[in-house]
Amino acid sequence: MSNAPIPITITTPVTVVPASPAFPASAKVTAEPVVWLHRWNPALMSFRLRRDPSYVFIPGQFARIGLVKEDGETIWRAYSIVSAPHEPFLEFFLLVVPSGEFSCRVGRFNIGDTVLVEQMPQGFLTADRFKQPGREQDLWLIATGTGLAPYISMLRDEAVWKRFENIVLVLSVRERHDLGYTEELEQLAADHTREGMAKFHFVKTLTRDRLHGALHGRINSLVESGALEAAAGVNLSDARSRFMLCGNPEMVETMRKLLKSRGFRMNRKLEPGHIIVENYW
Repeated sequence: MSNAPIPITITTPVTVVPASPAFPASAKVTAEPVVWLHRWNPALMSFRLRRDPSYVFIPGQFARIGLVKEDGETIWRAYSIVSAPHEPFLEFFLLVVPSGEFSCRVGRFNIGDTVLVEQMPQGFLTADRFKQPGREQDLWLIATGTGLAPYISMLRDEAVWKRFENIVLVLSVRERHDLGYTEELEQLAADHTREGMAKFHFVKTLTRDRLHGALHGRINSLVESGALEAAAGVNLSDARSRFMLCGNPEMVETMRKLLKSRGFRMNRKLEPGHIIVENYW
């Protein structure tokens, strides 16, 4: 199965916001059309909305987007932004849950359907929170499933490549068909060798499947056994390692406890440390 993001059109109709909702000019919400759709598997998809030129965000932040239900009620959800700040669209990556009030409607999107976007991005899973005197640091981006989304945004933005010496992306999913964006990431690992830029290391691990070139097992077990460091070719170090955790709350909490047991500290505004977390749902 190819993981290249290929535009598709989903033909099942969906009731969303009317094409030209009557918002006052000063409103903090805009209505944006769907301009691109891609299914990675029957339950996993990405989509793009037109991005209002005034919408400004930092890679790693999330947006609140809204849909109008058939009864006129607006429902809102927060999704990490996949696209980079310079791209003319807002891209999102999500699991479509048939019983989900919001995601089931997203799963029936057509090109041209309209979505509400709050104009104030949120979130603090951003690389600039790590204080550093130079580039002698390694950034570990650790994700399960769609927790990958904010890291794609960072990797599409050149600024993060200039801040670190090594960037290690660790992605854990259940089965191979749950992998998204892998061709883009593998291309980065193969091509990103410019002087003055971070070296990129991409480590995949599956928990219910096996795949050539991927590890097998949960991230915390791979850290404990040393297999993760070996696969990445980068050692964990109090002086160099900085961690971002995003995805399943169980993974986030387990990894936070494991890293803290090894002497790594949470990164705080007045107390610089090693770990920043985002609970994805």
